[in-house]
Amino acid sequence: MITVADGQLREMLRQVVAERPEYVYSPPEYMVKDVGDCFYVHEDEAGERVGAGCVIGVVLHRLGVPLGELEKHEGQTIVQMLNEVTRGASRSMAIKLGVLQFNQDEGMPWGEAYIKAMGESI
Repeated sequence: MITVADGQLREMLRQVVAERPEYVYSPPEYMVKDVGDCFYVHEDEAGERVGAGCVIGVVLHRLGVPLGELEKHEGQTIVQMLNEVTRGASRSMAIKLGVLQFNQDEGMPWGEAYIKAMGESI
């Protein structure tokens, strides 16, 4: 479990999104079981972890959450997962991150999803 304040989450999120604002998340085809699947961690075809996947996975991994820990929480909502892997983030921030994740999962580019969820531009 890492301790992370809202400001740290927001700043890392801004950095990650600013690197790829036009990116539309898409998991590797071999990982997809249902339409709209999103993964905190991506694996190769052999099942080995190769990196963080969705925007929230990338943010939390860069803040220090190991890929193995993130992977344990696949299928959980952002609020559930944050409660289990971090301390210090407010419920308000968790809800904003959940909105961003939802928008990403609906095919919105990361930059646009950020603006809609956070109420500010990059």
